[in-house]
Amino acid sequence: MKILFYTLCLFSIFSNAQKIEIGTIEKIQSTILNEEREYWVSLPENYANEKYESQKYPVVYLLDGEKYFHTVTGMVKNLSNGYYPQIPECIVIAIKNTNRSRDLTPTIVTDLSYESGGADKFEAFITDELIPQVNNNYNTLDYKILIGHSFGGLFAFNLAFKNISSFNSYIVLDPSLWWDNNTTLQKLEHTIKTKDFRGTTLFFANANSIGNQKEPSKQHYAHFEAKKTSLKLLGDNLPKNLNFYSKYYKDEDHGSVVLPSLIDGLRTVFEGFRINVKELIKNPSLLEQDYQLLSDKIGFEFKPQSTYLDRVVDLALKQGEKENAEILHNLNKKLYPQNTYLEHKFEL
Repeated sequence: MKILFYTLCLFSIFSNAQKIEIGTIEKIQSTILNEEREYWVSLPENYANEKYESQKYPVVYLLDGEKYFHTVTGMVKNLSNGYYPQIPECIVIAIKNTNRSRDLTPTIVTDLSYESGGADKFEAFITDELIPQVNNNYNTLDYKILIGHSFGGLFAFNLAFKNISSFNSYIVLDPSLWWDNNTTLQKLEHTIKTKDFRGTTLFFANANSIGNQKEPSKQHYAHFEAKKTSLKLLGDNLPKNLNFYSKYYKDEDHGSVVLPSLIDGLRTVFEGFRINVKELIKNPSLLEQDYQLLSDKIGFEFKPQSTYLDRVVDLALKQGEKENAEILHNLNKKLYPQNTYLEHKFEL
């Protein structure tokens, strides 16, 4: 009888358990690629909260989406949370692969066992079909970040140096610049001397391609040399107005570099975003000053998100800074007049 009782209790507990959902699966029929493509979407925690219905969010587009979706969504959530966010809350769009080598490589190489050379078509799919659909379906801010590793890094690196940039920021993780006898590097020198990169940020993560290998292969050396050449070229001829950052990961190889460099890349794109909240609740003018500095640096007009302002106002009230809380609250109302709930925050 006791066993039956405990069994029923356990059944009741599990049947009433709530699920934790971090995203949804969406599909798009691509006429450019002539196939159906799947992408995964993660929205900020308060996205559906009617209190913040007018809030728009930057969008992170993630290549190799099925591999890195959980990692990036977790990082974005943690880096954008609390009183000391290092990045804004973002929408994450993870693009799932169907034919990875075909889509991410820029040229056709015939002596390989896999397809290649479809990057131009894949870029057209992203810019002409996927991004418009995402913009139509979600509250997006027109600030887009592209993340790619290996072949994905090669794809993102190539896009960053095209005459017309599709994205504002590129996080390029140990890119396969050796592809097709360094064809990308052959085009790079001309572009960096002629293009104005205002409003573009590039973070380049460079893994230890040789030192972590007991017996480096020709491929390892080719990978090492291609990255070395590209970084020297960029260092010697810093592109006009490009916010360029590179970091060498001595203790990481091509695979392990992804986790630490994702965090570094996201932080770097929004370097200067983090504000000392203890100082802010005593001096609200810091908010507009710091955001103006950030906007000038990255070439895009950013404003503080309503969810963040709400948290800071509550903290100011708890700390007895009612006058400054009201200043910050009024700024929130000014930036987001459609959020009518704000009118009642200070009513007794």
